[in-house]
Formats: sequence, C-alpha cells, structure tokens
Amino acid sequence: MTTLAPALASSSLGGRGDLAPWASALIAFVVYAATLGGTYIYDDVEVIRNDPRVSHPSLWREYLTKQYLPGRIDKLYRPLVSLSFALEWQLHGDRPWLFHLVNVLLHAGASAAVAVLAIRAVGGRAGWIAGPLFAVHPVHVEAVAGLVGRAELACTLATLGGLCLFLRRPLTPGRVWAIGGCFLVALLSKEQGMLFPLILLAAVPLRTTLDPPTSDNQLTKWLILLLCALLAGYIQWRERVLGFNWDRHFLEWEFNPLVRSEGADRLLMPIVLLGHYTLLLIAPWKLSIDYGAMVIGWHARAADPCLYIGFIAILAWLLLAWLSLRRRHWALLMCLLGLAVSYGLVSNLFTLIGTNMGERLMYMPSVFFVMILATGLLGVRRRTTIAITALLVVLGAARAATYADQWNDRLGFYLASASAQPKSIRTYALLYTEYARLGRWRDARKVGGRAAAELPTCWEAHVMCVESDLHLSQFARAEEDADTGLRYCPHHLGLLILMDDASVHRVPGRQ
Repeated sequence: MTTLAPALASSSLGGRGDLAPWASALIAFVVYAATLGGTYIYDDVEVIRNDPRVSHPSLWREYLTKQYLPGRIDKLYRPLVSLSFALEWQLHGDRPWLFHLVNVLLHAGASAAVAVLAIRAVGGRAGWIAGPLFAVHPVHVEAVAGLVGRAELACTLATLGGLCLFLRRPLTPGRVWAIGGCFLVALLSKEQGMLFPLILLAAVPLRTTLDPPTSDNQLTKWLILLLCALLAGYIQWRERVLGFNWDRHFLEWEFNPLVRSEGADRLLMPIVLLGHYTLLLIAPWKLSIDYGAMVIGWHARAADPCLYIGFIAILAWLLLAWLSLRRRHWALLMCLLGLAVSYGLVSNLFTLIGTNMGERLMYMPSVFFVMILATGLLGVRRRTTIAITALLVVLGAARAATYADQWNDRLGFYLASASAQPKSIRTYALLYTEYARLGRWRDARKVGGRAAAELPTCWEAHVMCVESDLHLSQFARAEEDADTGLRYCPHHLGLLILMDDASVHRVPGRQ
C-alpha cells in the first residue's frame, strides 16, 4: 500500500506526476529511520513477544474470533494488524528492526497519501506543505516507534487511499471495488475504520466541484451499497465473536481517570483533553507515553489553561466551518469535518475508551489538521509560505527524530518517561517491570517507593514495594509496606495475599 499514494498522484496530475508525495515519503523514512534500532516497548511485548498466537500458525484463526489483547476489558478487534505481526514472525523471527521497518514504510506511505489528498483537494502547493508536515510531526512518534501503532498507520493509510480514489472522476467499477477494499482494510486494522463512510461523505461536496459531472450515479449507488454491506457484515461478525459493549465499571482509573468524573467534570474534562491535544498539534515539544492517573486527572480546574484552549479550539472550528460554508470552500469543510469525525471517537466525549489520552490516537486527525494548516498558508506570499514550511519541517524533524531515538533503549526510555511524568503510575510500572526482568530488585524497590510517594492511592505502587521487599528478603519491611498500602487501598486482594506471604516469611514456622 506504500506505493498507492504516488501512483494516484501520477495518474491525477498528468504524465509527469508530482514530486510532493515522493518527497513526503522520503522525509518520513529518513526521520523515522531512527526507530530501526528499536525494540519492543509497552504493549509491543504483550502483542508480539508474549502472545502465543504470533509464533503458532495453528492459532492464527483465533485472530478472527478473539480480541486483540487477551484479558483486556475493552474488547479491541484488530485481526489484520495481528496477522501482519504473525506473518512477519514466520518470515524473519524475533528481529524487532524488521517489524519497525514495516511501520516506517507504512508511515511513509501515509505521508505520501496526505500529499496526494492535499494536491487533489486544494492544489499542488498544498501537497508540498501538508505532506512534509505530516511526515515529521512529532505527535506521530508513538504510532510509528511503537509497533502496536501499526493499527493507526494501516487504518489511516487505507482511509486516505479510499478518500483519494473517491475524489477522482469518473467513478469506475474498479475504483468502487478498490474503495471497498480500502474500507475493509481500515475496518480490520482499527475501530476508527468504521468512520470511513462518514469521511467519504464529508468529501462529497468537494468531489462534485473538482471535475465536470459524469454519468457515474449508478456506480455511486453501488459504492454506497458496497460500503453499507461491508459495515453491516463487520458489525454483525464483531458482535457475534466479541460484542461492542463492555462494562466501564471495570476500567481502572489509572488508565482512564475520567471514570471518576461526575457531573460538570464529565462534560468539561473532554474539553480539557481537547486542549491538551490542541497543544500537541501546535507545539509538540513535551511528549509522553502516558497521560493517565494524576497526570491530567478527572477534575476540570478553572486554573487549567487547557480548559480554555479546548474552548478556543471549538470556537475556531465553528468559525472556520461557517466561513467554509459561506465561501463554498469545500476542501476546507472536508478537512474540518474529517478532523471532527476522526477525533470524535477517541475524545471520551460520547463514551469512555480504554485511555483518557494517547498521542497515537491523533495520527488520523492530524491528517486533516495539517491540511487545514496548508490551506491557511496558501493565503500568504509564496516565499513566506516556503520559509514557514521549511522552518516547521526542520523543527518537527529534529524533535521527532530525537524522541524516536529514545524508543530504542527500553530501560532508558522508561527512566525518562517516569522522570517526565511523575504522576503516571503506568510509567513507574513499566520501569519497575524492566528492573524486575533484569533482576535489579533494589532499583525496582526505589521505583516502587517513588511511585508510592507520588501516587499513594494507586495499589500498583504498593505492590511494587512489597514484591521488591520479598525478593530482597526484607520481610518486615514488606509487611509494613503492605499495611501502608491497605490503608490507602482497603481490602485489596493482591496486597492481602502479599502481606500474608510477608508474615509467613517473617515469623518462621507460621502456617
């Protein structure tokens, strides 16, 4: 699929084609080549290293009938991504750099597709702005450097491929089937793929103005029928094997603190999150692998600037939507609607998802953000546009490459993450697990102590302390740490078991 975007550009812009998609793909590859020395980070370990289905072809059928991450409550379903990992494992075994290479190629393809879409929707100059900006945007590091980010990459690339095909006239039977194929790839890669028809719908006004109308009404009806059939089949199958609904009461607040939001906070916190995402899109300097626990929290505070940034983002969107309608700027309207649709599913506004916030979740929405930015830059002088674009590309590439390089060293990355986000229990847990894997229990105990001091109401912090104490044969301290944990987290079964274990070792002969 990485060759799809340049081919579309060549066929739609004349015989010579256009260099913007190729340049965007090359820039993306060069910047993210830093990840080729990487390893397995965070959920990569569970999805690739620890999932027995990956290395046993006889179990591959389970990808179609069971969830993406076994044991998780949110019932994710991404069989195509899982199968890609399994096929790679059979081809080259445990070689992380090859897994990362596929991710980089997918991102390069998506960057080229963004350039094609910008060229088709706005014009050639827009392709030279949107494509490179998307290629280097630092908010994409998590999606590209983290292997599980392949879900975002594949879903976005397939959606962009379908959108580029849809914006070409005339609509031929071959293109109808190709758009349907893109939809199927998006559906089986990530849940956001279900938004594919809505994004195409947002492009309908633009499509009618790009070229003179042709007699493709019948094929349009067949396209609508095909997309409806695929979506209905997907929903029926997924409901049969997994179901869509899951009990949010079992969602731990450390992953998504919004489970604790009530009343006005439940309405205002999504606006706070929008403010955080807006900052990441505009000034992506401080990046993090986790925003859970107390990093953002669950209360909307009047002193939080992100609350007002969120409101400003909403007002800016409404103003631009009104202007695009008034001036019949259908390309801008398509981008605004695409941004709203692709972000809505992960916003935690309509329903809670498995996390309050994640940089990888902005991969698809950022497509439409850079296109909006490109549309705005076209209104200034050419030299000014070139200067601004070049500056943004250089700054973005530098930040993305340096942050992506951190992902190559698992222990160093977890150390940096825990230092940058001391209110995130997940970063402490990742660092603790890595120290435990290395048998460095004294360091693991220090991590547990830091976590307990920063986040005393998180039971995981106290479990880290007690487990480390037991491995260090500090049984009296283990009992004290378990007792401290139970004061903050009463009746927690894990802590009760660990306390009993510590007591047994501290008092020889106790049964």
